[in-house]
Amino acid sequence: MNIVLDYGHGGIDSYGKYTTAPHKMFTYPTGEVAYEGFFNRQIGGLVEIYLRSHYPQYNVITTVKATDYRDVHLSYRVKVANEFNPEETIFISLHSNASFEHTARGFEIYTTKGITKSDGLATCIGDSVKKYYDEMGLRVRQDYISDGDIDKELDFYVLRKTRCPAVLIEALFFDCWDDYIILKDPAYQKEFAWNVYLGIIKYLNNL
Repeated sequence: MNIVLDYGHGGIDSYGKYTTAPHKMFTYPTGEVAYEGFFNRQIGGLVEIYLRSHYPQYNVITTVKATDYRDVHLSYRVKVANEFNPEETIFISLHSNASFEHTARGFEIYTTKGITKSDGLATCIGDSVKKYYDEMGLRVRQDYISDGDIDKELDFYVLRKTRCPAVLIEALFFDCWDDYIILKDPAYQKEFAWNVYLGIIKYLNNL
């Protein structure tokens, strides 16, 4: 089985420059700056470590290494996933969210529109994260309208263009102070990544 992990947006280079600037970042009144791509790599890198450590028989691929600050193009991310047999591959894109008012909070997981194999992957990951979030008193922003399951449906490029089951995760809102404090906590990052990992394994075990 091929597991493609995609760390959204860019990171911080050796000179301290955020390669996605001025997008996907937020400066708080305190002067502290939240960089989405940095969090994506921290959390995604942990998911990668868990998978490689516990299931070495799986082929874990990343569209960009967790230590690589480059913001690779969306088409390249899709190309990486589509190089493998779609029947033997899953794609997980890891992100953190933002809102216009900078007040929204919580976790979201997305698939493309309609009922596909991606729904099963989203349910396994979403249910695992929801259990953790319920314990933490954090919000899971579910889709109660279209089909009643946990995933929201939008045709994001990386979901629409990949041929294999694919989901896009929004961990928390990096531009909301309360979520940001949690998002940068190493203990949270480890537990969140662990629950994403558990969801992936549950899905693969059910195939």
